[in-house]
Amino acid sequence: SGFVHTVVTRCGNSRYTLAFQLDGNETVALIAQKLSKSKIRTSNYHLFDATRAGGDVKLTKKSGHYIGKLSREKGLGYTLYDSSREKEQLAAFVYEHPPALVAQIKEGQPPRKMQAVIPKYSSHNNKQGRLLEHLHAGTWKHHALVAVQTRPPTFQQGQFRLNFNGRVLTPSVKNMQLENEMGDTLLQFGKVDDTRFHLDFKAPFTTVSAFAAALAQFDL
Repeated sequence: SGFVHTVVTRCGNSRYTLAFQLDGNETVALIAQKLSKSKIRTSNYHLFDATRAGGDVKLTKKSGHYIGKLSREKGLGYTLYDSSREKEQLAAFVYEHPPALVAQIKEGQPPRKMQAVIPKYSSHNNKQGRLLEHLHAGTWKHHALVAVQTRPPTFQQGQFRLNFNGRVLTPSVKNMQLENEMGDTLLQFGKVDDTRFHLDFKAPFTTVSAFAAALAQFDL
């Protein structure tokens, strides 16, 4: 399939881990900590490299394991930043507003519609500017970016369904697949049980940008 297979685990209300799945083993690679709303006005997730720290990683920006953050912008947009002084943008995600803001999203409803842009090439010298602006303006094609959007599900037996080839079997509004303009699936994310979710991705998604897409799904 060409996918990198990982599992995202929800550890309480504010911590998430990403582990690689290989030969029946799981190795935690990334940790995300959601900042409390008392400290900030919008949702922020700080990201940490668990491979450098082991299980006792200190989740602070000064710990040496901090690698960036996912920040919620105005509206329903999110931007992923690295930890450099320049705060390079690594990905941007935006959700389509629902037709009517009436009832909360319930199981059995269609997945939320996400659009995203990510750099076409993995580089520390990306100079694409504000990715959300390119996404909204449709100018991403001129800046070495790749745009993806949620694959529409089919409605079968009272449920909206996507084919995850056995990786996801539990219905959830968080389940999604992101496809490019050619219809190729580059990322898929779906519920396994109450705390575990499979996250599979291909280039140009990186481990960090794929994790950020999953975190955005948790946030809404």
